[in-house]
Amino acid sequence: HLGGGVILPGKSIGNNIGAFVAKIPGEMQNTDSSSESTAAATTTAIDRLQRVHKSLYYCKRSPAPLISHYGAKFCSTLLPTSVTQRLFANANGGACVAVSNSRGSSKKLHLGGRTIESSAGFLPLPPGINIGIIVQTYAGTCSLSVTAERYAVPDADQFL
Repeated sequence: HLGGGVILPGKSIGNNIGAFVAKIPGEMQNTDSSSESTAAATTTAIDRLQRVHKSLYYCKRSPAPLISHYGAKFCSTLLPTSVTQRLFANANGGACVAVSNSRGSSKKLHLGGRTIESSAGFLPLPPGINIGIIVQTYAGTCSLSVTAERYAVPDADQFL
């Protein structure tokens, strides 16, 4: 979210979302000779997460999200829908997956006197993208929600 996830007093969340395409580190070689061990796998996962975080950190602080937001606003306000859809489909930089995060409350919330036990995210697929993933936290639990075209993910259980 362009506000950094913080809603300022007197403001609504609105649709102030900017997106950008970023290349993130892919496969990593495990340098530990005992690659079968849980400790080695955990270290590799942590190293990969740190590398991905570092690569996205700089992109998020660049003008890309703001340019994307204002460009999308311009297109959706002033251009015909067919032109906007074509532009969006061709502006994904060759991406095949859209991933977003949603940081929820660290404590369980209540609505109408009832406890909200869990929540699920949904990522509408942008034009030209076949798989959308939401990484979400709520009440100390991290979960994934996947939206996909059936031909892109024929077996959701195997995909996850």
